[in-house]
Amino acid sequence: MQPVAQVMHEALQADADRRWELVTQLHVSGGQEALDLADRLRHDPEPSHRELAADVLGQLGAGPGRAATDGPFHSAALTILLAMIEHEEHPDVLNSIAVGLGHIGDERSVEPLVRLRAHPDVDVRRGVVFGLLGRPQRPALDALISLSADPDDDVRDWATFGLARQTDADFPELRAALAARLGDDDPDTLTEAIHGLAVRGDQRALPQLLRHLTAPEPEGDRTVLVEALYALAAATGDPRLLPHLAAERDTYTRDTPDAEPPAELARALARYGTGPH
Repeated sequence: MQPVAQVMHEALQADADRRWELVTQLHVSGGQEALDLADRLRHDPEPSHRELAADVLGQLGAGPGRAATDGPFHSAALTILLAMIEHEEHPDVLNSIAVGLGHIGDERSVEPLVRLRAHPDVDVRRGVVFGLLGRPQRPALDALISLSADPDDDVRDWATFGLARQTDADFPELRAALAARLGDDDPDTLTEAIHGLAVRGDQRALPQLLRHLTAPEPEGDRTVLVEALYALAAATGDPRLLPHLAAERDTYTRDTPDAEPPAELARALARYGTGPH
């Protein structure tokens, strides 16, 4: 690898694709020198320089098979990013800080991220959603509930995904937020809402789930819809779901005759007293 300072300098001048190649090099091999350079760069008056600092810090120490949270720079990088978010105003930099805090995943970042949930810039809100994914704290979940009604499709989709599939939490406000997305115009957001309610055994998912399962070309991710089918059938035993379970079983048996059907499918069929074969 080139000297760390040289890689950092090149990253400041590079186009987006090359920049991220260089940032990834710094994540893996930049070490303490990259941390020190990023710490200095965060004070630069040029926003793109501060943005680079945040991008480097967010996954510094990551590598093949190792997340940044398990690396040696987790604590120091977190301290710098938390200091940056207190005073930063530029949307691009705030997005990078929020994403970096999401990669680090420390509970101390929840409060400053939550404060940005209603930021007027959509890229900041996208960063906030990423930063809060998988956080179990109630303020983080409440922020995702708020963001699941965002005017931006991507923000709604990711926030709904966070509520549906990135937490086991289950309380009335969370379910209400998922139910509110059952009429969403964005198919990915709608699919996440179906899944989130289905895995919680909530019958409100049923009409939209049936509509998608019977559509010639269903919108949204079919894998997510099938997971929702298994979960809601196992939880409720609703007879309207049995034909779709049987169709999934028959397709699986036909395509992979020597393999056992997925355990989730077997559990769902057992709810109806039907075996997987």
